[in-house]
Amino acid sequence: MSENKKWEGKTRGGVKGHQFFVFVLNFFGLQIAYFILRFVAFYFFVFADSTRTSLKYFREIHGYSRWKAYRASYRNYYIFGQTLLDKVALLAGMRNKFTVYHEGHDENLVYLKGLGKGSILLSAHLGNWEIAGQMLDTLDTKFNVLMYDNEADKMKEYMGEVMKKKNFKIIAIKDGEMGHLVELHAAFRNNEWVVMHGDRYLEGAPTIEKEFMGRKAKFPAGPFIMAAKFGVPVTLVFAVKETNTHYHFFAKKPIEVKRARTEDEVKEAVRVISDKYVSELEEMLKRYPTQWFNFYDFWA
Repeated sequence: MSENKKWEGKTRGGVKGHQFFVFVLNFFGLQIAYFILRFVAFYFFVFADSTRTSLKYFREIHGYSRWKAYRASYRNYYIFGQTLLDKVALLAGMRNKFTVYHEGHDENLVYLKGLGKGSILLSAHLGNWEIAGQMLDTLDTKFNVLMYDNEADKMKEYMGEVMKKKNFKIIAIKDGEMGHLVELHAAFRNNEWVVMHGDRYLEGAPTIEKEFMGRKAKFPAGPFIMAAKFGVPVTLVFAVKETNTHYHFFAKKPIEVKRARTEDEVKEAVRVISDKYVSELEEMLKRYPTQWFNFYDFWA
């Protein structure tokens, strides 16, 4: 099996697989879908190319023994599948199946809304932010999700059909085009929030190198540069699965930066925000190691 060393700009899985699980959810419920998922997760654990890098992650980064790494790798696939099922279940109207504990909601998110300006909610491919995000109705704030255009286009189309109502807009980053910057400017001008991830980049995109989990790793520079140049506050958010139907949502204290107008000001703002992001992400990985869903060699 080949070893996954880079993210290829798209998410694994196909529409037919999601359609099958939507059928199971509708007719048999979430627990039966979870049961079937155990076999699907085992299949990926045995046959997927990404298992090799998954085992490497648990053994070299977390220091697990061989057998502990095997168990953790399988659980990584299984929880990832659960988060996908949970999204579908929520969008299909099974909202009352899930509970979320919001840590930092009142003191951080309500404060952020009170600033009266656009802002960035910066997350990672860890846990299931979308579950918690769907339940932040009390904030009455419009969300925009920034993502690469080539990340599972067919899947996004299908999920659009499943969803009865969207409380967010997708802003797509297209190769060689700057249209997303215009949309971001409009969103911030309208005091809207933009959700983005800071732990993946496409080859050729600008990056910054940081010390992460004891090793050097590259992170996309884009989210940090955007915050600096637009001068909007950044709040780090994560949502992790604690039981089959319960999530823990973390909203960290907003990082407020002035709009950078010189190259030195941009560099300093990027350093401050990225240092905080990497530090918080490290803590989350140490607490929830099997809920990081980057199935490639992040440190390659």
